[in-house]
Amino acid sequence: MDNTPPSGEGAQLIEVRTAAVPHVVPTLRTIVADIAMRQDFDLDAVEDLRMAVDEACSMLLPSAADGHLNCVFSWKDGRIEVTVSVLSDSPEPDDETGLSWQLLTALATSARRSVVPADGGYLSRVELIRESEAARP
Repeated sequence: MDNTPPSGEGAQLIEVRTAAVPHVVPTLRTIVADIAMRQDFDLDAVEDLRMAVDEACSMLLPSAADGHLNCVFSWKDGRIEVTVSVLSDSPEPDDETGLSWQLLTALATSARRSVVPADGGYLSRVELIRESEAARP
């Protein structure tokens, strides 16, 4: 299962594969906050990223058929990409009108959700990108 987000050459990368349980989400939130602080994101952007990771995990945790959650963090030059994914038993409809999705799109520079067949099930993925204000043209 390939969870790696597209990233430019020279990007830093951390991949975490963990149990799909709510009590691991604070650890993932802490990882993204640390990355954002090291990339000189302002405090509001750091908190936005923490909440975005929380929302992405909350959307996917209930459908984790194999009990695992994957989270890939990639960053370079004021741009952070986060991909959260689970293997599910059935395709989930993209609900782009729900409150969680609206919150995600407000917190990230861009957000995308996809469901594709994989390993006898479906890979359900949320991809987030957040750019620092300083990195935007």
